[in-house]
Amino acid sequence: MTYLERAKKPIPVALALGILGGAALIVTTELTNTGQAIYIPYAILVTAIFATLRSINWSELSKRFATSFLAFMVATIILYLFIITVAAGTIFEITIWGHVWRIGFMATIGGLLSFAVAYLANIGRNRIA
Repeated sequence: MTYLERAKKPIPVALALGILGGAALIVTTELTNTGQAIYIPYAILVTAIFATLRSINWSELSKRFATSFLAFMVATIILYLFIITVAAGTIFEITIWGHVWRIGFMATIGGLLSFAVAYLANIGRNRIA
């Protein structure tokens, strides 16, 4: 397997996008005081995921969805861990159920966004002439 074939696997692509997205989210939370600013790096992350999926051109919806969802969740979990350990320091003040529902809520949002991105990334590619 060559390097380029390995680079087109879902997990490495998703991890790369997720880590970059998580870093952008952390920088945004540190540099701004408004909560609304967090939408900007999330929008950029979703756009980057879409562009990546469009350029890789996987035909299977499952690969596109898995890549999109994993990238979104990696970025979200990186931000969440940063906030509960460094920024707020509330890792032990919140119950396990509190952590679970927060991550679950973001997973629901990520799942819906990922399905939309995975579906739209393949529009116009499978047309029969």
